[in-house]
Amino acid sequence: MRGEIKFVIVIIVILLFIAFFASYASERTKIKQKGSDTMLELAQLWAEEYVKVNNNVTLSISGGGSGTGIAQLINGQIDIADASRPIKECEIANAQSQGITPVEFKTCIDGIAIITNKNIDIAEISFDQLHGIYNGTISDWNEIGGPDRKITVYGRQSNSGTYVYFQEYVMNKNDYRTDMQPLNGNAQIVDAVVGDDKGIGYVGVAYAENRESELIILKIKEKQNSSAFSPTIENIAAGDYPISRYLYIYTNGNPSGEIANYITWILNEDGGQKVAENLGLIPLPSYIIEEELEKIT
Repeated sequence: MRGEIKFVIVIIVILLFIAFFASYASERTKIKQKGSDTMLELAQLWAEEYVKVNNNVTLSISGGGSGTGIAQLINGQIDIADASRPIKECEIANAQSQGITPVEFKTCIDGIAIITNKNIDIAEISFDQLHGIYNGTISDWNEIGGPDRKITVYGRQSNSGTYVYFQEYVMNKNDYRTDMQPLNGNAQIVDAVVGDDKGIGYVGVAYAENRESELIILKIKEKQNSSAFSPTIENIAAGDYPISRYLYIYTNGNPSGEIANYITWILNEDGGQKVAENLGLIPLPSYIIEEELEKIT
């Protein structure tokens, strides 16, 4: 009889603990963040570090592309959209028609690395040459001093912010060549180029550096007769490396509450900015951080 009583007491205690933790979990603010695949690793690291200093929130992080994140913010499915490009005017108009007011935050600065297979014996490339490769007017590596070999071109899918940025900035808004092979994310492009002795692709610098022993990261020069620069932190910060951009997050309206706390931490030099720096990205200058913080209510 005593054994049965003890058993019942144990069960009651377990149930009370389950009820307590379920109640605790339900009280925590849930923040859904989705978008840029370029920013996915960064956003995951932000989430991991942030919950160490604020256990009042749970963060759900996923990729899918900048366009996907912005679309889901407009549809009210997420709280924060990650984007490796600025929001488009048509997206703003769509958002406003649905009662959504996108507010933009710069989070850090990223470089786009141009990578080739290790068997392509070139070290640098100009904007004009890169433009020619991606629009199809240059089709063989021997046209720019490489081996006698057709070029295989890899890029991102059209919902990617990197796809849009590269097309606007490097391609001067011209169309990509029709045989460019679009892939879902940076990691897939790196894998493809490493495995293809004719391959070239563009990826976030951090993804290229993680596999640097397996590929070539080209130096870039804006003109044929100008100096070529590697996508190092120093060169990007100094403005010498020409293919770099801000990485953004978007919220519906000026954030408040736990979302505001989270974004404030992302902009903090010892918080999210340090996480970005450790990942090989460039922290924001202090004057930009001040400007971004003014958007938080």
